[in-house]
Parts: sequence; C-alpha cells; structure tokens
Amino acid sequence: MELKKQIDTETLAFDDNYWLYLSKQKSKNFNQAVSEKYGLNVYSHESYAEDLAKLYSGISEVANKEPRPGEIYKVVDVRVISSKELQLTLSGFLDAVVNLDQEKRFLSMIGTTETELIESLKTEEGRVKFCLANYHVRIEIVFPYVKASLYEGQLSHVKKDFFEQIKNPTAAYYGTITGKNQGGFIISVEGVNGFLPGSLAAANVVRDFDDMIGKVVPVMIEDFLAESNIFVFSYKKYLSHVLPSKINALDLDKKYTGTITGLAKYGIFVEFDEIFTGLLHSSKMSNELKERFKNYELSAGDTVDFWIKEITPDKKIILTDENPLVRVKELEEFKEKNLGIIRGGEVVSIQPFGALIKLQKDIVGLISQKEIKTKKKRYTVGDKVMVTIERVQNDKIFLTIPNEE
Repeated sequence: MELKKQIDTETLAFDDNYWLYLSKQKSKNFNQAVSEKYGLNVYSHESYAEDLAKLYSGISEVANKEPRPGEIYKVVDVRVISSKELQLTLSGFLDAVVNLDQEKRFLSMIGTTETELIESLKTEEGRVKFCLANYHVRIEIVFPYVKASLYEGQLSHVKKDFFEQIKNPTAAYYGTITGKNQGGFIISVEGVNGFLPGSLAAANVVRDFDDMIGKVVPVMIEDFLAESNIFVFSYKKYLSHVLPSKINALDLDKKYTGTITGLAKYGIFVEFDEIFTGLLHSSKMSNELKERFKNYELSAGDTVDFWIKEITPDKKIILTDENPLVRVKELEEFKEKNLGIIRGGEVVSIQPFGALIKLQKDIVGLISQKEIKTKKKRYTVGDKVMVTIERVQNDKIFLTIPNEE
C-alpha cells in the first residue's frame, strides 16, 4: 500500500488517512518473517492495528493472555452478527459475542433501543461512533466461545472513574433524579444509581422535593459509602467548580428576575438563573421595595426584579433594583454640575474605610479614612459637613475635606 506522506522513521504515527506505520527501529520484537515478506514497513487499516503496533513497539502494555470471567476489556471494534447479537473486538485482540436480549440495562444506559442500535451499527458512521464512545465489557464465559456483557463492563468502568473522581475531582456528569427518600434523592448517573442529599441538591434550600423528581442536573462525585455500597453525588460541588467562570459571564446591564431565599436585617438574598445567589442590600433598594422590606411585606418565595450592581473580588454578587442606565445618567449629570465644587452634606455612616456623606437624594460620596486622619477630623452620624467633589469613578463619588481658611 502506498504511504500518503513521509513519517519520521523513529516514531509510531498516523497520517491523514489513519495509515499505521510500524518502525522497525523501535520494534525489538518485530516479526522478521513479516518484514522479509512485505518489506521494512508494514501498514494496516484494521481496527486492531494500533494495539498491535503498541505491542510490537513496546510503547505500552497490551493484554495478550487468555481472558477469564470477570475481567474488563475495552471495545475497539463492533460487527452486527444478527438482529440479536454483536461481535466485539476487544483490546488485546480478543473477540467476544454480546446478546442484546440481555443488554436492556445497557441500552437504557445509553438512551437507545435494540433496533436503533442495530440499524446504527450497520453504517460506518454508527460503528465509528460506537467505538469512540469508550465502552467496556466484562467477560462472562470463555467456553465454548467468549461471551461478554456490555452493561456489567460499562458499569465497572464507570465506577472505576467515579472512585478516581473522589480523589481528583475534575469531571461533572448529568444525572436524572428518579426518586426521593428521607434525606434526599435517588439519582441515576451514567447508569449508576446513587444518593443525592437534599442539602447538596440545589444552590439553596430545596422546598419542594416532589418538584425535583425527573429533573436532569449536573453533579460531581462527593463520596462513596462502603457500608451501603453507594456513591454520593453533589450539585453544590459542581457549582463550586463552575461558578467562578459562570459569574464572569454575568451581564451587568441585564435585568434579572429571581426568587427570595432569605431575609436579614440589612437586606434580602435572591436566587436567580438556578445557580446564583446575590445580596440585595436595603441601601440598593428602590423606595418602593425598601418600604415593603421595612414593613415586613417580603417573604421567601417572592419574586423580585433586579440588576447586578457589582461582583466583589471574592465573587460575591451585589444586586440593585435600580436600573444602572438610569443611575449612570444621574451620576453623569451630578458630575457635570458638581465636580470640583464645595458643597454641604450629611454623615450617614461611619465605616473602617471612611465616612459616607449624603449629598442629595440617592447620591452618597466617600471621605476616605486617610483623608479624615490627615485633616484631623472626627465625625459622627448626623453631622453636617462641607466637602469637595474630588472625582466620580464608575458609580462611586470620592470626596475631600476643604482646607479651613
């Protein structure tokens, strides 16, 4: 066969058409008889060629022993024998037969039917897709022929991955909540039934367990309970891994709708887009919402509209129910009229970083603690003060204390 392009003779590689090249220089156990018959280089387009090349070249270990019941092998090729049977080529150049009548759970695991799978495997595209899916089988019997189970093999392979994820959590899976129990939910992940505790099933408290049944949720592996032989999954663990990147994609100009999940003296906590929770402080509420908050007219479960005011360096989400575009326009008008001007204000709050001064309705500026110390001032809430509008940056107003004549 003609080689489509030149390949480094010191390596094992594929060209664009997946022709396999075996380098004699790398192959200590190269078959001399094959070499003499076909020449120095041997090319193969068979499904087992890569394993064969690795075996000869010593790149990695390939199984070459007789299979035993209970062993797990990877599927590298598939062929339809009949409407009920498949012949699988396994890693290690083994052939095994799978009876689809006994693979109902495997078909359910991959979301297809017996007929759909057979029709798919009759096409080259379907065969390639099946072989690239990283399926595994468990050897059931070896005499009079090798018979294997796709479901048991894939189940063992998935469980092995889950155990590795407990030690090194890097992957997330989609699971379907199929039922509930006293402490949480039964969830099916990659064909494995596990436990999803209620406390780990949502970003906040789950209020309606029945409403969760049937939902498909992303989860990560939390633990394995040896005494119960069951994996524990966590939606919150998934959130902790993806939230930073998701938060960075939030739109500060977009109007959101969320659900109140908690109330405090200083404001309300709001859940939105299913995974985020932000704080809407009373100081960031419109007059209408602030009145409802003060009169205890808001409760968990109520919906509110809001915008994202800022995302702090430690990824906390601060909300406001004031349209930021209106706020920007208001601050621009204030800046044009007041920048560099000395005017009066009232101290409304003393913080470790400085004093907050109310200049007019909904306009508050900051005198830094450094400025207060430099000018040797001491303020209390309610004091009337004179300040200079030093600068307006984004939605923050910075003030200085005028020099006394």
